[in-house]
Amino acid sequence: MPDLNEPGSVNKSQSWIAHKFVVAQNGRIQGRHWLTFSGIALGVFALLAVSSVMNGFDKDMRQRIIGTRSELRLSTQNGSPLSRYEELQTRLEKHPSIKAVSPIVRNELMLVKGTAMAATICFGVDLKRQQAVSPVLQPLSPEELNRSSSHWIQGIISSKPTVERFDRDGIILGSELAQSINAMVGDSLRLIAPLGTIPTPMGMLPRMRSVRVDGIFVAGMPEYDRLYSYVPLSVGQYFSAYDNAIDHFDLKSNNPKRLFQTTRLLQKEFPDHKVENWSSFDTGLYGAMRFEKYLMLVVLGLMFILASFNMTGNIFKTIVQKRKAIGILKTIGYRDEEVVGVFLRQGLFIGISGILAGVLFALLILTLQSRFSLIQLPVGNMPNLILPVDMRLADFIIIPLVALVVILFSIYLPARRAGRINPITLIREIT
Repeated sequence: MPDLNEPGSVNKSQSWIAHKFVVAQNGRIQGRHWLTFSGIALGVFALLAVSSVMNGFDKDMRQRIIGTRSELRLSTQNGSPLSRYEELQTRLEKHPSIKAVSPIVRNELMLVKGTAMAATICFGVDLKRQQAVSPVLQPLSPEELNRSSSHWIQGIISSKPTVERFDRDGIILGSELAQSINAMVGDSLRLIAPLGTIPTPMGMLPRMRSVRVDGIFVAGMPEYDRLYSYVPLSVGQYFSAYDNAIDHFDLKSNNPKRLFQTTRLLQKEFPDHKVENWSSFDTGLYGAMRFEKYLMLVVLGLMFILASFNMTGNIFKTIVQKRKAIGILKTIGYRDEEVVGVFLRQGLFIGISGILAGVLFALLILTLQSRFSLIQLPVGNMPNLILPVDMRLADFIIIPLVALVVILFSIYLPARRAGRINPITLIREIT
C-alpha cells in the first residue's frame, strides 16, 4: 500500500485494479451505457449521412444548372448591352482560365403553333460555341438515351442539329415546352415579341419571325424544360433590336472545382464588367439548399448534444454508486486528477467506440447508395432522382472531431465531481 503522505504514488497495476474496482468495465461496455453508445453512433451517422446527401444534392443541382446555362457569366455592370463585343470575346478566349466563350442574347417571347401558344425564355446563341460551353445542345448518343429511364440525362433527344441548318431560322425547344404546343422536329412555328417595337403607320407592331423546330432537348430541370428555347444569334439580335451587340457572355472554365476563385480573378481583370458564377443564376434554389443543409446540421448537432447528456447522467450515477470505492482509492493515495482520469477513460472508451461505429456505418450505407442506387425519389414526369451522395474527406474529419470535443466536455464535468470527493467526510458518513 502506498504511503498516505505521498499522494499519487500509484503504479500501473494498482491503476488497472482501481479502474475495474470503480467502473467495472474491463474493456467492455456496460449494459446501462449501451443506450449512450447507440446515441453517439447514430448521431455521428446522421450528421455524416445528411452532410453527404446535401453535398450530393448541391453537386447534382450544380451539374444541371451549369449544363443548361454555363459555369460563368460576364456582362456589363448595369445590365446594358455589350456593343462591339468581338474584341472582348477575343480577350476572353485567350485568358488562361477560360476554356470556351459563347455570346448570348436573351429575350422573353411567345411561341405559336396554330391555336397553341406558350411563353418562352429564348436565347440567341452561336450553336458551335454554345455546345462547347454547355452540353444541353449536344445530341445524346443511343446509349445515353437507353439509360434515361433510370438516370437523368441532359442534351438533345430528337434530331442532330447542324450549324448550317440551325442558322437558317432553326429553333431548339425544351421537351416540356415542345409538348405544351405539340411541336415536333420539322414543324414551323412563329416567334412573337409580346410588345410592339416596330413603328408603322398603323402604330407599333411586335417583331415576328417564322422558325422551324430543329431539335428538342432535356435539361434535367423541369423549369428549364418548360421555358427555355434556343435560336441563332442573329434572330436573338433581331428581337432585341441589336445591330452588333449581345447581352452577356457564357463562359466555361478550365478548372470547374475553382469557379469561385476564377470568378474573383476575372472580376479583378475585367473591373468594368460584372462576373458571376452559377450560384447567382438561380439564387433562390441555391440559397434554399445551403440554408437547408446548415439548418439540418444544426438540428442534428443539437440532438447529438442531447445524446451526450445521457453519458453525463450515467457517469453521475456511477459516481453516486461508487462513492465509497472512490473514497477508499483517495485514502490509499489517489490524487484528484487520477480519479478524474479513471472516469475519463471510461467515457472516452464509450465515446470513441460510438464515433467509430457511426463513421463505419455511414461509410457502409453511403457507399452502397452511391454504387447501387438503393434510394430513388420521384420527380414529376422525369425519371426518378437517385438520392445523390458526395462523401467528402473534410466531413469525415471535422464531424468526428467535433463529436469527440462534445463528448470530452460531457465526461469532464461529472468526472471533476468524483475528483472532489473528500475521503474524510465519506469515512465519517460510513461510521
